[in-house]
Amino acid sequence: MTPLQRLTDLAGASIDAIGAALADIPGLLTLNHDTHRIAVTGLQRAGKTVFVTSFVHALLQAADAPVADFPFFPWRGQVQGVTVEDIPGIPPFPYRARLDELLGEPPKWPAPTTGLTGVRVRIRYTPPGGLTRMLFSTATVDLDLIDYPGEWLLDLPMLTQSYQEWSARMEELANAGGRSDLSWAWLEEARRLDPDAPEDPAALQRIGALYLEYIRRCRSERHLHFVQPGRFLAGAGDDTERGPVFFPLGRIRASKAGSNGAALVARYEAYRKLVRRFYGQVFGRLRRQVVLVDLLTALQNGRESFADLALATQSLTDAFEALENPILKALSLGGVDRLALVATKADHVTADQMNNMIGLLRDMIGEPFVQANARQSGLFAAASLRATTQVMRKWQGEALPFLLGVPEGRDGGQGGAAIEVRPGVIPGQIPAAADFFWTSMEFNIRQFAPPRLGTPYARPLPHINLDKILQFLIA
Repeated sequence: MTPLQRLTDLAGASIDAIGAALADIPGLLTLNHDTHRIAVTGLQRAGKTVFVTSFVHALLQAADAPVADFPFFPWRGQVQGVTVEDIPGIPPFPYRARLDELLGEPPKWPAPTTGLTGVRVRIRYTPPGGLTRMLFSTATVDLDLIDYPGEWLLDLPMLTQSYQEWSARMEELANAGGRSDLSWAWLEEARRLDPDAPEDPAALQRIGALYLEYIRRCRSERHLHFVQPGRFLAGAGDDTERGPVFFPLGRIRASKAGSNGAALVARYEAYRKLVRRFYGQVFGRLRRQVVLVDLLTALQNGRESFADLALATQSLTDAFEALENPILKALSLGGVDRLALVATKADHVTADQMNNMIGLLRDMIGEPFVQANARQSGLFAAASLRATTQVMRKWQGEALPFLLGVPEGRDGGQGGAAIEVRPGVIPGQIPAAADFFWTSMEFNIRQFAPPRLGTPYARPLPHINLDKILQFLIA
């Protein structure tokens, strides 16, 4: 077995194990045991970790909390017990560790999870009536939350692209806008590589490392999201998880066996097999999904960052076009029953701007997708943990809404004073490239520290619309 085959088999085995676990849905056919499997995804910093943590905590506490804390909880008044459990065969989501970070002193935003993880909330309750009540004194519902990186969905276009087509597209992007000054190092090294020369593993590794550094810097320094291959950056830190590294080389046409060019093509094709296995064995079995999108940070970072997020988000939503996408048809996917598209950090704007956030998300996703999937998709503005409160203040003789919160990093962990911020107006649709909006920036999006709630906190964390998302997904 060659090193390429061995690494590809190791990466594929991880996907196979998760796929087998997802194929086994306990209690699916019993009257007193139901399962709702909810996948949560989004690009880095969209808020997946906080979303899952807050969601789990709300389910644990909602039964005994005031109704206003979490209005939609269909088992209220019937709950016998609620537990948090691991999902067999799925790497565990570190719920308790992440909750401790949010409720610590001082509180802090939790470290992001990597790769695919899961957590089960098991609710045992008294059946309200009907045949189930006649036969059983206790019923059980499992809510399985599966957290996986949205970057994995960015690889979908690769399934329809040859290595040469993919290379041409990536090199075009690398020479445009804010990417161009980050890409020169790997582009220069790649130009020196002879694709027809005998395979040089050391050279391929060196240039591959430069390409990885380039796409990392695109995300960390330029706040760009559309990077491929997605698994290179999201939860796949070594070759045993992602397969051997490769990079674009647009000069390859027909490479002879044993050459540098043939090695790159072979690595690309091996990676595409991993992508296809993920879509067929994992993604296709997640029929209720939540996609989180951080519109506000991209908007604050300027037109190029926002346009890049739009490109990435459209790649994500393309992954859900099960009926129209021929690649997904070939993978025998059954489609998604419920898809919640969520603009996050809704607590960073005032309440009168929520509809604009949803309008902006709708415009980014595209009206054709929204109309084609109207029955199973929903658009939301939400905050998993509300870090601000809204207050009304007089400004130039007019009563206007302001946000009250502690800016992140200001207190140094010592409990700094809250400030009042007027976020301004969020556009309800994507401004044109030449629009005055991009130069005037008449809004003020701040990053806020988590609220000091203390521990134990025996009620749902303060949030915006988490219960509405749950209602949409399972009602």
